[in-house]
Amino acid sequence: MSETYVQGDLVEPVNRYIHNPMAGQIVRFLKNTPITPNQVTYFSVLVGFASGYAFSFASTASVILGGLLLEATLVLDCVDGQLARAKGLSSEWGRLIDGIAGYFAYLAVIWGLITGFPEYAQTLKIIAGLVILRAISYDYCKQSFATLIVQGYDGVEREIQSTCKKLESQSSWVLALYFYYMQVQQLFFRGQWRFLRQMKTPSYNMEPDLTLEQRQACYEKIKALFLLWRWNGLDLPLFMLALFAILGVLPYVLAPFACIMAVQYILTLLAHHYFHRI
Repeated sequence: MSETYVQGDLVEPVNRYIHNPMAGQIVRFLKNTPITPNQVTYFSVLVGFASGYAFSFASTASVILGGLLLEATLVLDCVDGQLARAKGLSSEWGRLIDGIAGYFAYLAVIWGLITGFPEYAQTLKIIAGLVILRAISYDYCKQSFATLIVQGYDGVEREIQSTCKKLESQSSWVLALYFYYMQVQQLFFRGQWRFLRQMKTPSYNMEPDLTLEQRQACYEKIKALFLLWRWNGLDLPLFMLALFAILGVLPYVLAPFACIMAVQYILTLLAHHYFHRI
């Protein structure tokens, strides 16, 4: 069972059918230029900030522009990863920066929407909270499922150990932030929380915890969760906000959209805990 196959099961449909193909066309042009994946990441953040700024004016034209810029941000967020693979420049640091940068860009979009539509501030804050919860949960499940089924060990715990090892050799606020980001995931899904000072020097045991037969059985048990979680990622609600803005219906659909997001997420969490008990 290949890692590409397993991770492919968790690709958000909006990325699989819309953003990734668009990003692929851009990467075909960029791969023979000096432009680096990190530069694309930084540019995507600027575009996200511009989207939020456009939304803050709340005029018909500026809302449409904000929606177009938000969609451009989502496409660029796919470009940097594809470009890194095309140029052979993939790195854990680049993936980390990409993830953190995305949060700043999307929070800027929500800030712009709240500024432009203060009468919907509470609804927008709920949407922002749901988007963050979805992002944290989707990232956790992607990391956990893929490594458990393909490699046979807990990928989240190995990532925590790897981050602690790096922090021993270099002080970095980005790595520290990433460590506590993973602790939020642990708290939410496992009821566990550890501070950096509580961490012991990590010892690596690369032997898998599960045999091949156990991994295959695990995949059969939880593959329904793949279908559920790939509809609960970060990009779908942001894509829908961009679409609503471009169509000129954004203020009118925020409340029902927030309700649908909440119900969808709660049902997925219930299914997640159910499948993990059986």
